Amino acid sequence: MQGLCISVGISWHLIDEVYVTVNCKGSLDWIVVVIVLKERCIRVYDSFKGYKGHVDEIKEFAKILSTYLTIFNFFGKNKECTDRSLLEAYKEKTDQHAFDVQFVDGIVQQSSGMDRGLFVASYAEYLSDRNQIPSSEFDPEKHRTRYASLLWDYGVNKACNGYVRDNHDPPGPKCIFIPSEDTKTIDVEP
Repeated sequence: MQGLCISVGISWHLIDEVYVTVNCKGSLDWIVVVIVLKERCIRVYDSFKGYKGHVDEIKEFAKILSTYLTIFNFFGKNKECTDRSLLEAYKEKTDQHAFDVQFVDGIVQQSSGMDRGLFVASYAEYLSDRNQIPSSEFDPEKHRTRYASLLWDYGVNKACNGYVRDNHDPPGPKCIFIPSEDTKTIDVEP
């Protein structure tokens, strides 16, 4: 969050954690999961624990994740940086073993089901800043105002600097079509 950006193309064997927002069963229920690669686990941060219908979905995600990582040779590639076979979480497990799932308790909960996006964004920010998610004293209005201000500031800076992309690259040249001699054109009047 703090202005940091990771290239989308970076290999997972070079990182320790992956943050994912998950929409459960196509509903309005959003949660944050953190894939902790060194611990071979998925930590689930849910702001609305009254609904437990997504437990099976997350466990299925854990199985699929292992398959995905096996297909893309994550377990073999990563020996360049970390020999995962030496880590306790990987001992006596095959590549196909599902990641462990841990539902995190003691975090602030929303009182209604209407603030899921706000809580997901806040959880992701706390975690990416290496802060603990509070167990109480969460002011939704303060967070809404702060995020609205940040988005407004971002949009103004982007517009003032002529950016047309989200990655802060200067605007690229406009595409210009130069017809070849073989190109036939048709004029269409409105």
